Amino acid sequence: MELGQLQSQFARALHYKANGEECNIVSNHFTADDRLQIYRNNFIISLSEVLSATYPMVELLVGEECFCQLARHHILHYPLTQGDVSDYGDYFTETLEHFPTVIEAAPYLPEVAKFEWSMDTAFHRAGYPIDDNVHQVHALAELSPEQQGDVVFQLYPSVQLISSSYALFELYNAIQNNCFDCLDIHSPQQGVILALPNGHRTPMAIEPEVFKLIDCIHQQMPLGLIPPNLLTHLNVLMEKALIAGFTLDNK
Repeated sequence: MELGQLQSQFARALHYKANGEECNIVSNHFTADDRLQIYRNNFIISLSEVLSATYPMVELLVGEECFCQLARHHILHYPLTQGDVSDYGDYFTETLEHFPTVIEAAPYLPEVAKFEWSMDTAFHRAGYPIDDNVHQVHALAELSPEQQGDVVFQLYPSVQLISSSYALFELYNAIQNNCFDCLDIHSPQQGVILALPNGHRTPMAIEPEVFKLIDCIHQQMPLGLIPPNLLTHLNVLMEKALIAGFTLDNK
């Protein structure tokens, strides 16, 4: 086999879609499959550790043994497609749906997984540069009254919006503080996750009316189209450092 074919075949073998002999692995004291299994085990353990780092809340809620089974299923059904593992772990919600008994015991788990994937996404987008066409907020003072309605505020690239029928932000805080006394997981909650360039991530629960404003901005609505009662909350977004700047609607 050529090198490319061998690499492709070995990747298939790691996911149990080819055997050792098909990868040109030699048998002697150990069979080709026995040798291959060592690589498989190390491969699954390594990616399981990546998933554990991405979904610590899910692991805590289901327990280490159960999480290992979830991780193994995910690794074998959602293959790693590149050498960089930093972005690995998407579609874990779909993996959870293949375990109905787990979902029955903790129906909020898929929402928790989405929350944690948003945390990971925020982390990776924290260093994204602001587009050159985005004006800083202080430049608002230079606009004419006619231009005010054309202002389109821009959120920082790392900002992730979360809206759930479960109290995910309270759950996060309960886990961080190891205190679950006041947690009511079945209370709907919405908010945002903001990550700084240093990697620090901040989940923030947001009041419903303020969240509606953030959602309007996320949808790139100019100020002239946003309900005036929502605009009264702009100062909250400024205080929470969610606004990177603004552009003008070209219509």
